[in-house]
Amino acid sequence: MVDEPSYELAYRFRRILVPVSPMNPSRLKEILSVAADFGERYGAEIVYVYVAAGDADVEQLKRSIEEHMARKGVRYSFKVRKLGEGETVASEIVKELSENSYDMVILHSRGYYGSSALLYNSTSIAVALAANTSVLILR
Repeated sequence: MVDEPSYELAYRFRRILVPVSPMNPSRLKEILSVAADFGERYGAEIVYVYVAAGDADVEQLKRSIEEHMARKGVRYSFKVRKLGEGETVASEIVKELSENSYDMVILHSRGYYGSSALLYNSTSIAVALAANTSVLILR
């Protein structure tokens, strides 16, 4: 873990939000690796958030994150937000961004872009358009 970074970029990304879900294991590993890299290189605190519809079991997801981050030695926390009536995953992520202070959000994309992203209700595009901070979308 970097205690006191000595380069300018490290001061821009001190707290990073990373929405996760029990998705394809290789995609989950990719986003965990990118987030851990930001934590290691820039001394950033990583906040993982899972937006749950109903009473989803998040224990396996939480264990996967704990195992990956324990090997990296990066500061992190895990939050679960419940999906409210009439809310979307994107609106809950934007709400989390506005209620707390983050310097960046790192999202995974299903690969849609342009008009197809709008047609298929792309969470990453919706967050990128409404976020009050920097957004990194992994494709």
